Order: sequence, then structure tokens, then C-alpha cells
Amino acid sequence: MKKGFTLMELLVYMMIVGIIVIVAGQAFSNSTKFRVRTQNMLKATQEAENVATLFKADVSQMGAKSSKEATVAGGEDSFEKYTNCTSSADCIYMDPNNATTNNKDSSSYAITNKVTGKYDSIAFLRIRYNDQGKYQALEKVEWYVENEVLKRSCRLMQKISSLDANSDPCSNGPNSTPTPVEIASGVKKFTIIPGLPSIRSNASTGYTEEQIFPPGGGESFKFLSRYGEADYVMLSVLDNGSSSTLSGFKRNYDLSDATINTESKQMNQVFAATNEDLEGDWKDRCYKFKLEPGIEYEISFEMPYPTSVDDMTQLFVPGRDHMSVGFRDINGERPATINDFLFYPPTSNQSAGKRAMRFTVPDTLKNQCMAFTFSTYSPKAAEGTVTISNLKLRRVASSTYNFNSSITLPIKDKKNVKALKMSLQIARGGKKDQSGVMRAGETGEIEMVIPTPSNGPRD
Repeated sequence: MKKGFTLMELLVYMMIVGIIVIVAGQAFSNSTKFRVRTQNMLKATQEAENVATLFKADVSQMGAKSSKEATVAGGEDSFEKYTNCTSSADCIYMDPNNATTNNKDSSSYAITNKVTGKYDSIAFLRIRYNDQGKYQALEKVEWYVENEVLKRSCRLMQKISSLDANSDPCSNGPNSTPTPVEIASGVKKFTIIPGLPSIRSNASTGYTEEQIFPPGGGESFKFLSRYGEADYVMLSVLDNGSSSTLSGFKRNYDLSDATINTESKQMNQVFAATNEDLEGDWKDRCYKFKLEPGIEYEISFEMPYPTSVDDMTQLFVPGRDHMSVGFRDINGERPATINDFLFYPPTSNQSAGKRAMRFTVPDTLKNQCMAFTFSTYSPKAAEGTVTISNLKLRRVASSTYNFNSSITLPIKDKKNVKALKMSLQIARGGKKDQSGVMRAGETGEIEMVIPTPSNGPRD
């Protein structure tokens, strides 16, 4: 008896095989699509990261304005370029000479919103250096998006005479038309948000000005001597507006037997005050500060190098004599959270000039007066004088970055911006759908915070 398949069995078999083929084919198709999508996503992400790296290297030098050049022996070799801003073509700042105070722009960048939340453009100024760090040119660089293509262009605002502009990648002249370089295609998002500085004109009271003392951006101050208390001896003070000369220091040294007086150890102390004629002692008249956490402060002043041999700069003995600046409350006590800052007078013309001390506080401190303390233990230091000029206490633009796209910074506050946040989204593998509309495909996105320490301020 012969055996075989019936027609019904063959049809069932063919149906089962067909189902298996369809399922396997669909699984293979889905696997292939997933692999392609994954490859496109990885490719887009890698391109976005590469572009972000280029952008960071480019924009991080925004506002760079100093260079080292060959100078005569013994001369200064570090100096500022293009900060006088007599014209827009030779200036590192955007618009510092605007006739309207609120429109004075001492930053080195301008961000323009093209499509809200999607496309921005940025133009910034910086100095170009050669391999030895010497000045070559002042550049204006722009990054922007056109038809989903991210482009970069640059212009030479100024240059040294030996720089060949004909072979330079940047176009020559501030009014030239640059030829852009295409950086990336398929760009779906390119936005830039400036970091909010801690010093803002539209912020709450107490955070609106960089300079705290002298108040109102002034230059004049005076010193008030502390005396009439144990260990504190009156100091002679000669105020001259933006400087003050101190003399008559107490000597903790016995000239008769050439020994240090270890019993009394008296000192001199002066307190910073506004240049006004007010009644009362230092407790009433010293300028009282409120120091708050989360803000970086800087005390700065200058000490000239005098020609007189009677000046303390000629007589001061490091490690033996004492000079410091710090804070005291109205009872004359130093706050436990801020130590005094020691400083030395200049010992030569090269060491004269600005002294700067930065600090923060963990908790709010009120009614704090700035105090300079002096104590001499060498034979001659007390016979000299000390001159302190251009005394300032200011807030430092914060390096703790805070980004908020809903806040628009006033123009005059842009100079305190110390970081930018860039968001970039690139699409790969896009195709047209059945209606002919191009679909984005897979996207790669990156966000990057870029410090810009050289941006502003002119002052």
C-alpha cells in the first residue's frame, strides 16, 4: 500500500511554512531596521560630540585680550591689547562706548535668537596668537545655522603687518564678507544660554553692583585709627582721597638693649570708612559690610614703591614685622570664619602695585568693618610710613554656573558672564514618508558647559 500526503495536508503544511517565513522575515526586517537606527543614532551622537568639541575650543578663548611680546631687558612683557576701544574695528568688546549707559556692552559676545528654542547664532571677539603666544590678529568669529547646516565664519578686525591675509582662513577687514565653513548638516537644534552671573543689575538688592566699597563705584576712602584700648596705639593717618599714608607705628623693640618687648606687644589698627566728616569713633564711622555665603569677595589695594629710605618698605623685616587685612565686628573682634590676610610691602618697583585677596563665608555676617593691622618687632620698621591706595572690596562674578533660558540678561550685565551652555542636536538617516515629507531619522544630542574666563569686563 502506497503512502503520501493528501492535498489538505499539503495545504496545511504550506500555510505553516508561509507563516514561519513571514514571521522570520518580519523579525529580520525589524532587526535590520533597529541596527540601522542604532547606527544612525551612534553616528549622530558622535558627530554632535565632535562638533561640540570644536565649538568649545573655539569659544573658550572668547574675550582673550592679553599677550606676551618681546620687550627691552627688565621691562614688562605682559600687556593688554585692544581695550581702549577708540573704534569698533580695534576693540575686543562689543559696544563699550555706547552713549546710553544701560546699552554699554563690555562683553565680547553677542547671541541672537533665530528660532526660539531651536536656533541661535553667536558672534564673539578674541585675539589670535602664534605658537610663541604672541599677538597675530583680532578676530570676530560667528557660528550660525542656515537650512539645517551649522556654519562657522571669521573676519580679521585687525592684524599684524606680517600676517598674509590673502592666504588666511579668515576674511580680511571688519567690513568684509566672510566665506563660511560648513561644520555639520542635519542640525535640528543649536542653542546657547549664557550663565547667569551673581552680579546683575536686575537682581535683588545687594547683588546689583560689583564694587561694594567705596560705595557707588567711587574711589575715595579714609582710615580711622583704633586707640584707647589695651594693646592698640593711635596711628597717624594722612588721607588723600583715593590713598592714605600711615605713620607713627608702635615699636615692640627695645633699642636700649636690642631686644623684642615680649610683655606688651602693642599694635596699630585702622578701619576703612567713606571719605565723609562724621562724628564718633571708628565703631560709629567705619563702613559696615554684610557678607553673604555663595558669593566670592575680593579685597584689593595698591602699595607704591617709594624713593624715600624712610618708608616702611625699606625697613620692613619679613617674618618678624606684621601687616594684615581682615574684618572686625563693632566690638573689635575678628569673625571666627574669616582669617586675616597677611601681605608684604613692595621691596622693588617690580613688586609694587596691586594686592588682592579672595574669600567666601559659610554664613551671613553683618556689621563687619574692614581692618588693617600692623605690628612691628624689628628695630626700624616703626619709623617708616605705609601708603595704601585704590582700596576696594568687590563681588567677583561667580564661577558657579546657573543657566536659565527664560531670563534675558541686561546688556550691561553681559560683561560678568563666565560660561555658556551649548545644546546641539544632529539628525542622521532621515527619509521621506509616503506624503513626501522628510522625516528627521535618528538624532544625537549633546549639552556642554563652556567656561569663558576672559569675557569682560572692561573696568
